[in-house]
Amino acid sequence: MATRRRGVGVGAVQQKKDLQAKFQAKGSELASEQLNQFSQELAIFQTKLEEFAHKHRDEIRRNSHFRRHFQDMCASVGVDPLACKLTELLLRTNN
Repeated sequence: MATRRRGVGVGAVQQKKDLQAKFQAKGSELASEQLNQFSQELAIFQTKLEEFAHKHRDEIRRNSHFRRHFQDMCASVGVDPLACKLTELLLRTNN
C-alpha cells in the first residue's frame, strides 16, 4: 500500500501562508518594540549628555583637547552638539 505524503495541496499552501503572516506580524511587533526602546534610550542619553555638558561647561570652553574629545564622542553616537540644547549650554556666557 502506498503512503500519502502530507504537505502538498491547497491546505498546505494555506497553512504556509498563515505561518508566514504570523511571522510577519511578530517581526513587525518586535521591530516596533525595539524602535520604541531605542528612542527612549536615545532621549535618556541626550539628557545625560546635556547634564554632562552643563556640569563640565567651563572645562569644555577652556580646554580645547577636552572639547575635541567631547565633540568626537558626540559625533560617534550621531549627536550634533550644535543642533541641540548643548549649544546653548556651551556658548552661554556668564553675565
